Amino acid sequence: MRAILLVGTGGVEALEEAEVEYPKLEPNSVIIKVKGCGVCYRDTLVRRGFMRARTPVVPGHEVAGEVAEVGEGVVDLRKGDLVASLIYVHDPHNPECKGEENTCRGNRWIGEDLDGCYAEYVKLPRWSLTKVGDPGKSPPEAYAFAACVVGTAVRALKTIARTKEGESVLVTGASGGVGIHALQVAKSMGLRVLAVTRSEEKAKVIESFGAEVIVYKDKFSEEVRRRTDGRGVDVALDAVGGPTLEQSLRSVARGGRVVLIGNVDPLPQPLMLGLIILRELRLYGCLNSTPRELEEAVELLKSGRVRPVYRAIPLEEEKVREAHLLLERGASLGRTVIVP
Repeated sequence: MRAILLVGTGGVEALEEAEVEYPKLEPNSVIIKVKGCGVCYRDTLVRRGFMRARTPVVPGHEVAGEVAEVGEGVVDLRKGDLVASLIYVHDPHNPECKGEENTCRGNRWIGEDLDGCYAEYVKLPRWSLTKVGDPGKSPPEAYAFAACVVGTAVRALKTIARTKEGESVLVTGASGGVGIHALQVAKSMGLRVLAVTRSEEKAKVIESFGAEVIVYKDKFSEEVRRRTDGRGVDVALDAVGGPTLEQSLRSVARGGRVVLIGNVDPLPQPLMLGLIILRELRLYGCLNSTPRELEEAVELLKSGRVRPVYRAIPLEEEKVREAHLLLERGASLGRTVIVP
């Protein structure tokens, strides 16, 4: 079958198109014909050597597709079923993992420890999958980023920040694949959304989803405070990380919450502790989603409360390399999805 292989670390030349073996079916596993494979910023970090990964490996952890084969022990899925996957494989028998599967010790990461979805087919265990069924108001390939994007936003806002209807939330990197869907999740929860971007052109798209947009060059916290009568927002959802973290901390109200769901710069970052201590802020990290949050993400996409924003590309070396470069330049709008 056709696939894109990560053959080492470095530039995009480390991504090579190749013919690889069709996955071997095992008990309790499912072979999926890939309908969509999201290209995530984490993929670029893996390629550049910032994340532990075996090579050669088929990258890609955001996958949705049709069941092609089911292994012994799989009783609730049939050939042709549309499924979406978590971005990791956990041990379902480990009691420490129940409800916190995303942080379970020993998790294996799809596209890093295991072959991922930059391919025509991928093999995954049944417990990493959620049945989509009728795709509803979103196309099948959009469920590729249900777990890593929409589910992560659900976890950040609902499970971790425990937001309440009527609260205000700031979303950074609002035009990116994570941000533009996170702000829709926030709107679906009845939150007031302030979204920041550097692009006047992209601001128009963001506004179409009901967010109040702030276009900035270097800083945005003063404008956030101006729009909230000097108080600041209740929650900042930071999808950028290091480059925007200080401004996110300055944008929240006293006792507010900042949830980090992305970091485009993997190097150590300076942190002004006084901003956190003197205003008693709470700073959280959010590591993708659990099965519960993936199920909620699927329902948001099916119902149309979250509208997928993405561009489709073929499973071709040149197009995948280009997608990586666009992500590294911050030039993408929404997600890029490989459609084999």
